[in-house]
Amino acid sequence: MKIAVIGLNHGYKFAKDLLKMDEAALVAVAGSDALARERAKELQVPLFTNYKDLIEQCDLDGVIITLPNHLHAEAVQLCAAKGLDVLIEKPIAPTISEGQEMINHAQAANIRLLVGHHRRFSAKVNKMKEIIESGLIGDLVAAHMMFALAKDPAYFHEAWRIKEGGGPLLINAAHDIDNIRYMTGLTIDQVYASSKNHIRQHDVEDAASILLETVEGPTMTYFVSDGVPSPWSYELTAGENPKYPQNANDCYFFFGTKGSISFPSMTMYTYKESQYGWDHILQKKEFSVEENDPMTSELRHFIDMIQKDTPPLVTGEDALETLKVVLAIKRSATEKRIVNVKDKQLNV
Repeated sequence: MKIAVIGLNHGYKFAKDLLKMDEAALVAVAGSDALARERAKELQVPLFTNYKDLIEQCDLDGVIITLPNHLHAEAVQLCAAKGLDVLIEKPIAPTISEGQEMINHAQAANIRLLVGHHRRFSAKVNKMKEIIESGLIGDLVAAHMMFALAKDPAYFHEAWRIKEGGGPLLINAAHDIDNIRYMTGLTIDQVYASSKNHIRQHDVEDAASILLETVEGPTMTYFVSDGVPSPWSYELTAGENPKYPQNANDCYFFFGTKGSISFPSMTMYTYKESQYGWDHILQKKEFSVEENDPMTSELRHFIDMIQKDTPPLVTGEDALETLKVVLAIKRSATEKRIVNVKDKQLNV
C-alpha cells in the first residue's frame, strides 16, 4: 500500500510507523517549515512544501492528513477527486457544514474516510467500555472528566492554535468528548458551559467547565484547561505517548448504582451485597489490561480498510456527532445558555 503523510507534527508518528511496516510504504510527506525539512530528511522520502502537489503528482492508495483544522475539508475534497482513501486527524472539521461536506465528497467518490479519534483503538479505553457495558458498576449515574495540564510555551507559536478554530475545546476536548461517547454509548443532547481566556488572553479559551446531559439520563461534568500545571489528563495518565511523562493518576471517573470506577487505573469500588452503605468498608478491585499503541493500531486499521475493505471504526458521521457536542459547548460558553446539540444555529 502506497501512503503519504500530509503534516509532520502529529503526522510524524504515522510516518515513522509506516517505515516499520511490510504491508505499506511511505511514499512522500508534506510540510513547509524547517522541522518538516529535517524530518523528511530523516525519513528519507520526498518532501512536498505544497500538499496539493503531493496529492496531484504521487501514485497513492491512501493519504493521512494531519493539517490544521481549517484545511481538512479542502484536503479531503482533493483526495476524493483522486479516489484516495483518507485518514483525517480529529476533529473532522472546525464546522458542521465543512464536516458534512467532507462526508459528501467521500460518499460521492466512494472512498473510505476514517477520522483520527485514535483513542478508540486504545486497549485501556476498550477495557473501560467493556467494564461499563458489563454492568459491574450497575446502571451508570454520572461521569466526571478532566483535561488539566500546562502546555509548553512553544506550542502556542503556531498561530492557528490561538485563533478561532483552535483552542483546547476543539483540539483536546474533542478527544475526551469522543472517548466518553464511545465508552458509555450515551447520547449527549444538552450542554451548559463557562469558558475563560484569563490565563493567556488569546482569542480562544484556555479553561472551561462544562455540564453535559444525555438522552438516556446520566449526567457528566468536564473541566478542560491547557494552562494549569496538573497531572489530571489523558495524556499524562494513560502512558500511551512517550512524549509525555506518565503520572500515576486518573482523569475519568464513572459512578454507578453498584459501584464506581476510575480511568486509566481501572480501580473499582463496590460494597458486598450484604454490607451495602457508608457504614461498611468499600471493596477495591483493580483490572489489568495489556497495553498497546493506539496510533499504531489506528494506522494498521487504516491499512486494513484499504487492503481488505474493512469498515472504518470512526466514520465521518460518528465524528460529526462528537464535533456537534464540542461546538454546542463553545456556543453555550459564548451565549451563556443551555444549548441543545441539535440546535440548527450550531451550523452558522
